[in-house]
Parts: sequence; C-alpha cells; structure tokens
Amino acid sequence: MYRTPPGQDTSLSPASLSPDYAVAIFHDAVKTGKFECNLKPDTRLPMMYIDDCLRATVEMMEAPTDTLSMRTYNINAMSFTPEELAQEVQKQLPDLEVTYDIDQVRQAIADSWPMNFDDSNARNDWGWKHDYDLPELVQTMLNYIGSDSRIAKAN
Repeated sequence: MYRTPPGQDTSLSPASLSPDYAVAIFHDAVKTGKFECNLKPDTRLPMMYIDDCLRATVEMMEAPTDTLSMRTYNINAMSFTPEELAQEVQKQLPDLEVTYDIDQVRQAIADSWPMNFDDSNARNDWGWKHDYDLPELVQTMLNYIGSDSRIAKAN
C-alpha cells in the first residue's frame, strides 16, 4: 500500500480531480488562452503524473519482499504552486492570461494538505524515482490536449 499526491491524467476533465486547477489550466490554456485559478498563487501542493503513479504501483508489487521495510509507503514526485505551474505553461503558451479568484473553501482544504510527501523509504527500500518533473508534466499535458497549433502560433 502507498499514499500518493493527486495525480495528473491527460484523459480526465478538470472537474474530475482535486485540486482541479492543475488540470483545468491546460484545458483553459488551449481552449481560451485564459485561466482563472481558485487558489492563492503561492499554494504549494504535491502532485504526480499518472504514469509515475502507475509505475510506482508496479515497482512496489514487484520489489523483493526482503527489501521492503514497511507495509505502507508515501510516494512523491513534485510539489508546485499555481504560479509556478502557470509560469511553466507560459513558456509554451506565452499569451496565456492567468488571474486569481480565491475560493476560500478550496483554499482551506489546500492549506490543510502537506506541501510534499516524504518518500525516502520508498526511494531507499525499492529504488523509487519519479520520471516526470514540472517541465515534463506541462509538455506532456499540452501535447496530449492538443496545444500544438497554439504553440506554433505563439512561436
């Protein structure tokens, strides 16, 4: 068993995940070129691309049991803020306009979450290492959602 941060999946709509801003920004950036975030710009949360999550599951299941020092592991990949995510998206789509309209309920929930997960046991016991950092996540999401034409226009 393991605990992961919210996963990023290219096939999900923005409403199907929490925190939804981390998926919605890609859809809005491609569709309208504008994004309104409902969290404060500096709200740091742990995130993980779904491919890393799935790979972690398989790796843990296949790890020799004598290397596992516990039954439950934290798995982590990256932590970023809405502002950092927006800046990374703007490297590909520089015309993206980002505004903030803080939803106090969602902000309170986000503020109650950890900023990252300590996954040192997974890294030590069975060699866990994530593949996707923020730049790779952004590129993968934009490629999947179909921003190639907007990126070409921006360049």
